Amino acid sequence: MLKNLKYLYIVLIILASPKAFGLADSQQTIQTVVPAAVDVSSINTSAASGTINPETGVSSAPYATFQIQTNGDDDKYDYILTAKINTSDSGNVNAYSQNGSTAYLLLGNITNLPTVSVINDIKTNSPTLANNKNVIAYPITNTLTNLSSATLTNNATYGGLCYVIKTGSNQKGTIKQAIGTTPMNNTYSSITDTAGTYQAVLTLTANRKP
Repeated sequence: MLKNLKYLYIVLIILASPKAFGLADSQQTIQTVVPAAVDVSSINTSAASGTINPETGVSSAPYATFQIQTNGDDDKYDYILTAKINTSDSGNVNAYSQNGSTAYLLLGNITNLPTVSVINDIKTNSPTLANNKNVIAYPITNTLTNLSSATLTNNATYGGLCYVIKTGSNQKGTIKQAIGTTPMNNTYSSITDTAGTYQAVLTLTANRKP
């Protein structure tokens, strides 16, 4: 009887051992996140929509805000803010204008598109109401947070007037570009400017330097 018990005990060990080792395993996953070297985004987008008084052209001063997040190195990227206005005969054209130290943003009617000659009339800085139907120009104010500078520059590579933004050594900052309440003289008329939505499209790009 004891002999049989000893035999059974040995058999059980032989059969159980492979099963126990076969079910034993362990896993670990090693992972890390690599952030983008640069990121640009629009924030507070609802503030970019406003209203215009139909009698005076006075605006509620809407504004666009962009955020830049970088590794804190201006040497690797150019940060460029451009503005475009749509025309009926020349597609999208530059929507910035400058008169001395004052910069302007031109807004165009999106239903009754202006012609490029209308836009050029305003850019002469001596506009005539009859010659700039459906385009209104407003002065610009830039507010920078944790950014070094935003300089209006005439650069053909980016379609003419644009803002070149410097982040300095900061890794995260914002630029808020607002239009003033009062339009440039002789760019708004309750008679010649058609009711509707007027807009310009602002684009912030981070361009990798060669």
